[in-house]
This record gives sequence, structure tokens and C-alpha cells, in this order.
Amino acid sequence: MATLPRTTDSNLNETRSIGVISRFASLRTVPKSWIIIAVIFYCASLLTVGLLAGLVPRRIQYTNVFATPTRPPKTTETTEITETTSTTTKPSVCIDDECNPRLVSDLIVHSYELEYIYNDTTQTTVQGKVTIEFTLKQPTKQLIYHAQGFVRLEEPALYEDGVYRLVSMRKYIPNDYLSLYRTADDLFAPNQYRLVQQFVVQLTDTFTGFYQSTYQDKDETMGKLLAAKLRPINARKAFPCFDEPQLKAQFKIRIIHPQNTIALSNFPIIQETNQNNVIQTIFDDTFRMSTYIATWAILPDTYGKILDDPEEPQVTVWARREPTEKNQTAFALEIAMNSITFYEEYFSVSEALPLKIDILAINNFASVAMESSGLISFREDRITYNEKTMSTYQKLQVANIVAHEIGHSWFGNYVTCKWWDDLWFSEAMVSWLCRKPLDINYPDWNIEVQALTDDVILAMWEDAKPSSHAIVVKNVTGVSEILDYLDLLTYTKGVSVLRMLEYIATRDKFRSGLQNYLMINAFDVGDLNMFYDQLLNNTNGTQFMKSWLEEPNYPLLHVQLNVENGDTKLTFTQSRFILSNALNSSHLDKNYRWKIHIKCILGGNSSDFDTNNRTGDIIDFILEKEQDTENLPGTSYSWIKCNQNFQGFHVTQYSFPTTTWQSFTSVIETQPTFFSIEDKVNLMQDTFLLAYKGLIDYAEPLRIIRSLTKIHMTEYVHWRTFQWHWDTLAELIDYLPDTLTKFRDFAIQQVLANDVTLDYILSPDVDDNHNEKLVKGILFTLLCRMNHPDAIERASGLFKSIPIAHFNNSDVAIGVAADFLSDVYKYHLQNDDNEADWNNMYNYYQVTTSTHEKTRALIAISSTNNKDRLNKLLNEGLIGGPNTIKRQDYFPMMGHMSRHATGREAVWSFYKENYSNLANTFTLENRPFTTAIASITRSFEKESFLHEMLDLFLKHPNAGTGGEAARQQAIDQVNMNIEWVKSRESSLRDAFDTISRH
Repeated sequence: MATLPRTTDSNLNETRSIGVISRFASLRTVPKSWIIIAVIFYCASLLTVGLLAGLVPRRIQYTNVFATPTRPPKTTETTEITETTSTTTKPSVCIDDECNPRLVSDLIVHSYELEYIYNDTTQTTVQGKVTIEFTLKQPTKQLIYHAQGFVRLEEPALYEDGVYRLVSMRKYIPNDYLSLYRTADDLFAPNQYRLVQQFVVQLTDTFTGFYQSTYQDKDETMGKLLAAKLRPINARKAFPCFDEPQLKAQFKIRIIHPQNTIALSNFPIIQETNQNNVIQTIFDDTFRMSTYIATWAILPDTYGKILDDPEEPQVTVWARREPTEKNQTAFALEIAMNSITFYEEYFSVSEALPLKIDILAINNFASVAMESSGLISFREDRITYNEKTMSTYQKLQVANIVAHEIGHSWFGNYVTCKWWDDLWFSEAMVSWLCRKPLDINYPDWNIEVQALTDDVILAMWEDAKPSSHAIVVKNVTGVSEILDYLDLLTYTKGVSVLRMLEYIATRDKFRSGLQNYLMINAFDVGDLNMFYDQLLNNTNGTQFMKSWLEEPNYPLLHVQLNVENGDTKLTFTQSRFILSNALNSSHLDKNYRWKIHIKCILGGNSSDFDTNNRTGDIIDFILEKEQDTENLPGTSYSWIKCNQNFQGFHVTQYSFPTTTWQSFTSVIETQPTFFSIEDKVNLMQDTFLLAYKGLIDYAEPLRIIRSLTKIHMTEYVHWRTFQWHWDTLAELIDYLPDTLTKFRDFAIQQVLANDVTLDYILSPDVDDNHNEKLVKGILFTLLCRMNHPDAIERASGLFKSIPIAHFNNSDVAIGVAADFLSDVYKYHLQNDDNEADWNNMYNYYQVTTSTHEKTRALIAISSTNNKDRLNKLLNEGLIGGPNTIKRQDYFPMMGHMSRHATGREAVWSFYKENYSNLANTFTLENRPFTTAIASITRSFEKESFLHEMLDLFLKHPNAGTGGEAARQQAIDQVNMNIEWVKSRESSLRDAFDTISRH
């Protein structure tokens, strides 16, 4: 165990000796009778305390934290000793600055020196020592820093400008604070300080802090690795520190670990020594980083790896031997190398990267990835690519996540957010920017356009509800509260807003703005307002962004076109868009106005009703008030299309003198390439949202879809937009028999238009590009989802052609293209009640080492219409055990079951009847449990279901962590469903009849 240096300073020993001699000398002058009386009194006091301790009842124990004076350390530095008094305080009651959830001391942290001692792979704890060098800029009574959950935490040694200072320490547990105090209420003076503290860490299996993870490798061999995941506020679990993102410092890391293991950290190894059956690995000093960016790992030396260059590797991908030897990490390595090359050129900054990057795949990693500089951790399934079983879309996801995490080397690591409420920016920025290296290196993917279907459409649906929240939440300082808001909506809307900002500013100016932002804030924290202001010329950048970041929801832009006496008049009016009239929006500001970038093209000729004349004016301005007008003298346009290239985050409603939306279908059919790919997505999105709300007839989105299929709709984003909205409606219409048949028929007609056949869809061509593979996958999914008899039959036939050995985890050829595998599994088990097939799939879920295949198997077994098997999964999963559903899969399984009628009934009955058992088993701290209600009830369409939900919530009022928001989301969605059935189902049903007649 590492210890403080031994004392050799003669001055210290002399000081102690003089003090002892002088005290004994003073006793000689005291009368003996006084001494005898004092001794008797002392003994009596001890006896009294002992008796009281034995008599006081012990039924209640109070845990107190003692503010204990730190002992003078064994050190060679000059030491100045002062007396202090021990005090006892309750750790749940804050004192002065401890009451602030943020550190208030004005200080600069220079460096952390970390040492960990892990001598034996059987250890469940690790010994550590931290040395923190910092400068205090203002005097303070309390010196506060963070620590949480240590098995043992030694008293710190504090040096002021090299001189030891005696301090007392106490904890304030709610804020994870350690507070140091000087004696006699002295202040800590502005000066340079060194804090040294030893500790013992418990290795957890929670994948936070300093944790351990076990895994099964090839030949069923078991392995264990240690690693650190410190974001957002888990560094304090691994070492005492100033755990806030703006307090960046250099890290010096040393790890002592067993032979036959490998140590990794942020920066390269500079020294490695082998002695006494352990290895000491010392890493190069890092550049300045936030505490959450620091990381390290200890791996068995049998862990697999591939390198970009065997002689001088820059990038190494580490993973279990099985995927490594099957070459399943090569694609991630390729993406990483391409991304690094692109980002260094795009940002004109290369110093953001360490000299090496390790990419570490961890089986069952709790989150998708952790972007620590120089050592990036991923859940294994997110960076391994198996061409045999992974679809084209899953390949795209691997590329996306690798490019995303590499991008954090610049946004997040090199330049960091000041506080967690700005974390959305680095996440959303790299989510948008990571598409650029992929677009350069894989142009046929058309990846930037897919932001519409991956982010914008999803965000617009969720953000159109009164229960939505702003991206930046004001007046919230607690980290846990802020992180509650960093949900999927925050990231998807964040991407949408940054995409809009780049479009307005132009690509070149956006890029130069990013370069300036990085250059000015290198190795520091960034000022986002400075970045916004330099991008926009015609409006205040900060105010423009605030209008989108600090308010929930988004605007409905109504555009009215009128022609009088040969002149065109345009009226633009904005209001808040809420998706359903069933939702209470009274708490929202009805007078709020967004700053909307308006960019429109006009066309047609109203005088002769020619909608195909497309040589028109461009309208381009910022709408900042409720209404504005534009006059175009001497022109007679018949239509206007706004939100050009779907760059804005708003929905547009039009009013024209003659037919409105049919003007667009006429242009689509007569000039298929006039509107961009993005514009066509925008027309689908707007019409579906407006029809759902009841502002237009459902015939309008159906006409747009039919016009696109007439011109051979071949773009993935078009089919994906249609599929997304159709799936959303299908969850309701599955329970509405009067509409179901027409609903299914319309979708099947679009898929099989233009002589498309099942043989064409299911016969992958070696020449199929990325887009074509994605489209074929969606077409087959749509046919199966719409219960097309031939598609269901083909799915079952393909399932039966798969060798049984495949379901025993044997590496055999399966003869089914990966793009269809999920549907083949799911729809065979849903429509064929074959017990042996179901049992084989359940066994496959247990034995497969592929996370992708495990998810497919879970969905398939959850899709059966056999109630007994569904209840078997629910009951056995609740009890737990080695051959049941894994704990982390239990509530996702419930969500999959609730996607079909038999499963929905089984899950809801089980959930209601077993709520207390579920709460006791999983606890109310378990977010998958507390938030599952929103997924389980998503398709409820009757008042009776709503009453059952409300009764359940009344019976169990404690919703748990994240549960209140999930319950409100569930209530909102069911109210929306009930309202839609009452007011919109007939409109959709009539629209099918209208479309079929024309």
C-alpha cells in the first residue's frame, strides 16, 4: 500500500520534544494535593461515562461524522503545528457553503496525481492515493471538495505553499462534500495548496465510478476487467476531487496491477516495471481535462486487439477474443481512423487528441459509450459488426456512434461545458457533426439527410406536447435535476436546432465559427453565446438561439397567399403548435414568439391556374413577431413552399386561393426533381402532423404519399418517414376494426406499386447500394406489419430454413439476409404457434453472445400470441434466475409485448396485479421499472383504460425516480389516443375512400 513519506525533518522532532519537556516541567510547580484531587476527579468521570454508556437504550443509532483534527503526516516538508478542537456534526445538516449544490470557492486546480494498487485479480477493493495541486484565489472559511462511497477514507494532509496545515474534516453527505476547516475559525488564505489523501475503493458492478465487469469469451471461458466511468459526477466515487466540469486539471496516473494484465489510461504509457509479481505502469501527463474525462482500465492480457499500425499504432480497438478473431472490430477501426483524419482537417486542430487512442469494447456496458480522451469505452454491440447477422441500419449505427465519440475529443474534452446545463451542446453538436466524416467517406449513405428521420421527426412529435421541456432549463442547479432533462428529446431537438443554425449561417461560416470557438477556448470551457453571435448577421445570435433553447414546443407557421389585381400578398403568422386538443396547455405562454427563419419559394400562375410554373421569387427573412407581411407587386403566384430543405423546426400550414396541398402533388408528379429530398420529407411531416391535430383532412398526407409512389419513391428517408407515421397510427388502428382493413390495404398498395414484388424485395443484389438495402428492409417490415399474407408466409418459410444449430449458438450459415432477420424471427413466432420453435428462440436468447441477436430473440419470443408463454416470461422473469429473462431486459420485454393485442392484455393485467412485487423486486430507484408505464400503455384507446391507470396511480402514489414524468406522459398519450379516435378516425377512414375514387 502506498504511504505518505517517512518523517526525517529534525525541526519537527525537536518541536515535539520541546513541547513535551515544557509541559512536564510545568507540573513540578503544582502542589501534590491538587494533583491527587485531579486524578480522583478524572477517574470518577471515566466511571460515570462508562455507566451512562451501558444504561442508555440502544434501539436507535445516530450516525455522526466527526470533524477530526488531521494528524501531522510523515513528511520531509516543513511542518507548522497548531492545536484544534474536535467537533461532532450531523452529516445531513449543511453548514455555510455546504448548502450550495455547487462549489463556491474561487480556485484553480492544477493537477491530480493518482495512484491505484490492485495486486490480485481476486480483490474486490482497490487502494488509492490522490495528490491535488491547486491555487485558492479568494479567502474562504471552508475548503470544500467531493468524495462519495469509499470503503475507507483517510484524513487528508494539506500543505499551504509547502507548509503543513492542521485541519479538521467533516462530511455533508447530500452534496457529497468533504469540508476542511482551519483552527480557531481561521480562513484559508489565497495561496498555492497541495492536498494528499489515501482511500480504498469498492469495485462495483454498476458500471459507474471504478467498477469491475465479468464476461464470457470463446469456449465459455470467463474473464474480468476493471475500468472507470466517471461521467457525469462519478469521479468523486473513484478519488476525492473537485468534481465540476469547469475545474479542469492535468492528470498524472500510476497503476500497480497483477502480472498477466494490461493497464490503459488516457495518455500513453511512459514507464512499465515488473517486480514482485506486479507491474507498475506510469502514464504520460495528460493535458488539462475535467474530472469526468479521466479514465483507466485493467484488462487480462488475453483480451483481443487490432491496431491501425503494428509499428506505431495511433488507434487500437480492444474487445473480447471472439469478436476480435472473427474480424468484427475492423469496421470500428476503419471508422475511427477516417473520423480522426476528417476532424483534424475540418477543425484545423490536431492537439485535441492524445498521441494514441484506445477504443475499449466492454460487454454489457451500462451506457452506449463514454468519450474519455484517449480511452473511449463502448458497449460491445455498438462497435462490433457481424455482416452475417447485422442489418445495414445496424452497420450505420456502429459508424455513427464511433464517429460521435471520436468527435467528443474536440467538443467535450478539448473544450468543455461550463456547467451541466450546457452539456446538451457538446452532445448535440457531435451528434450532428459525426455525420460529416461519414458523408465524406461513404457518400452513397446520404447520412446527413437521415438526421431528419433519426432526430427531427422524432423530436417534433415529442416536443408538440404541453409536458415537453426546454433544451436549456433555467433556475435548475442540482446536477441530478439537470441530468433528468438530458433525455432523448433534448438531444434530438438539439441536433435539429444546430442543423438549422448551420443552414442559416451557411456551411463555411458555421465551420469557421467552430474553428474560432475551439481556438479561443482550447483546453478550457466555452462561451456558447460568443459562438452564436459570430454566426448570424441579420439578427442577434444569442437571442435567436435563446428563443429555441429556453422554451418548450415549437411554432405553427400559417402562410396565407392572396392575389389581388395581379399582385401577390403573403401573410406569415406564428402560434404555438400543440399536437392534440385533449392536452391541457393553459400553463404555457400564449404570447411567446420564436425567431423563425423563413425561407420560401413561390411558383405557379394564379391567372391561368398553372401550378407547374416554378420560376418564382425567394422569400428569406427572420420572423420575430406574431405576424408579418410581404408584398410582391406585378406577380400572380398560385402557391408557396416554405421551410426550404426542411431546415427549420416548425410545422407549416398553407392557405391558397385555390387547391392548397394539391398544388404540391401536382409539382411532384410533373417535375419529380423540383422539390429536394428534404422538401418531400417536410411535406409528409407537415401533412401528417396537421391531419393528426385536425387542421387539415387526412386525404392530404395520403395524396402526398401516393404522388411520391407514382414517381417511384426510392429514397430511404421518404419510406422511413412514411413508416414512422404509419407505425404511430397503427398502434391505435390495430384496435379499430372499422378502419383497419383500409389502413392496411393503402400501405400495401404503396409498397407494391410500380410492379414491385416480394421476390424483388427479398432477393438482395450484390450491386444494391446502401440506400437500396435500407429501403428493401423497410418494405418487408411494412408488409409484415400490415399482415400481408404472402409476406407472413415468406417470413415463416425463411425461419424454417435456418439450421437448428444456429439457435444453439453455432457459427453456421443461415441463408437469410441480415436486413430481414428481425422480421423473420418476429412474424414467424407471432403467427405460427409452434412450441418447439418458440423454445428454440428462448434458448437462443439465453446462449447467444451477440447482443444484437439477443435483442432480436427477445422481441420474437415477446411477440407470440400464446398467453401461456407470455405469462411464463413475465412470471419467471420476476422471480429471476439463470435461465430466465435478464433483469435489464425485463421491462423492454414488457414494451415489446404491449405492441400487439394479446401481449398488451397480458402485460397490463400482470403489471396491475403485481405492481407491489415489481416495486419490491426492482425498487423505486430503478428507472426502467418506474418509466415502463409510458411504453406499456402507449396504445390504450379507451376511457376504461385511463380510469384503471388513474386508480393504479392513486393506490401507489410514490412513482419513484423519473416515475412522475413517465406517468404524466402515459396519461397524456392515452388522452391523445381517446381524442383521436373520437375526432379523427372517421376522417382517416373517409380519406381512404376519397383517395380510392381519384
